[in-house]
Amino acid sequence: MKESPSVHPAGAVDTDSSTPIGSLLLSVLATFLLCAARGMAAVMIPISLHDRGTSSSMIGVIMALETIAALLISLSFPFLLRFVTMKTGLVLSTMLRIPSLFLLAYTSNIAIWTVAVFLNSIGCFMFMILLQTWIAGMKFKSNKGLMVALYSTSISLGFAFGPLLIDYSDRILFLLMPYLNGFVTAGAHIAAAGSGGFNVRFIFLLSALLSFSALLPILAGLYMVPSFRIKGGVGIWKSIIHTKGPMFAIAMAGVSYFGVCAFITLYGMRNHLPLHESALLLSCFMMGALLLEAPLTWVSDFIDRRYVIVIAAFLSMICAVYLPIAIYVNYQAFILLFLWGGVTGAIYSTSLALIGDKYEGDELVSANAGYAIMEASGGTAGILLIGSAMEVLGSDGLPYVIMLASILYFSFALTRYRVV
Repeated sequence: MKESPSVHPAGAVDTDSSTPIGSLLLSVLATFLLCAARGMAAVMIPISLHDRGTSSSMIGVIMALETIAALLISLSFPFLLRFVTMKTGLVLSTMLRIPSLFLLAYTSNIAIWTVAVFLNSIGCFMFMILLQTWIAGMKFKSNKGLMVALYSTSISLGFAFGPLLIDYSDRILFLLMPYLNGFVTAGAHIAAAGSGGFNVRFIFLLSALLSFSALLPILAGLYMVPSFRIKGGVGIWKSIIHTKGPMFAIAMAGVSYFGVCAFITLYGMRNHLPLHESALLLSCFMMGALLLEAPLTWVSDFIDRRYVIVIAAFLSMICAVYLPIAIYVNYQAFILLFLWGGVTGAIYSTSLALIGDKYEGDELVSANAGYAIMEASGGTAGILLIGSAMEVLGSDGLPYVIMLASILYFSFALTRYRVV
């Protein structure tokens, strides 16, 4: 029998004595299930708010709560690990997610929705950052970039699968109706006919089921989950300053990733695409990350990872430039979002692999927290700016903000990295 990960005195996880591949598979499955639930919510929350007449700027504020929650968890992450083990944290995060999704299913008050979105975001991100820290600390004999990309790919696969489940939710509900009829249809004022006839309540309940299921792989392989707490000092800001390249890249990718996830469905609808095609824009974005992220990141195992990040950032900028043109022909928009998802995913996993190369032990935990802070900061700024820009400039406020973020990072990279 394989032994569970041992613990260094400083609190770092020694994955040499564990089974990195087995641990990776557990993390990949748990991440996929959680992100499928998040993918469903990412579509239905803004659409439901839009159906109720909520302004784009207000939708942006509510959707930004996800990244604000991520920022708060990232800032407090090393502190939390002094008191809560990884195993306990994974369970507690699940206990936050499920009740909040039930609130989204059974209430329509915007104040309650705001609280529920925030609590669900805290639970989701706590779960994700714990798994991410576990992954970053695994010591693979070779192809670490590819291994990390497989984990990141599970995020994209989950987000792509979630919107697809929405399209089939009516069929699933029809099959389950004899068992769930009263449970789902009572209080039909939130079964939004305006959202293409989808039963919003059932979709959020299905999301809650998937979110709970994410804990099951962890419980099944509990002996492989590292049990450690941080005992040494940590320097989050020091790690950010010492690895500006990947950290700033993550902030830029956060603008693109969270901005697209929060607003691409509304962007499609405002450009006269039907709901199911607008939701497919998000699926294409995630499918691009699913199919392209791993091979693009694998390239970074053979050349300087920094150059892979810079090239991906430039391609992200190009995708944002062409979105307002491509959106008028749906298959062109689908292809563009597919490519965009791939290069954005490559920035994420290559940056994480680069940080994993540089740090270990307590320093890795603080660096991973810094990584999450920069992602959340970029995502928060991006969502708020995009919501405001779409209110003032129209739907093209989405690509304009992402173009700006890409140009800023690309300009920084040109002055920092030498070509030879």
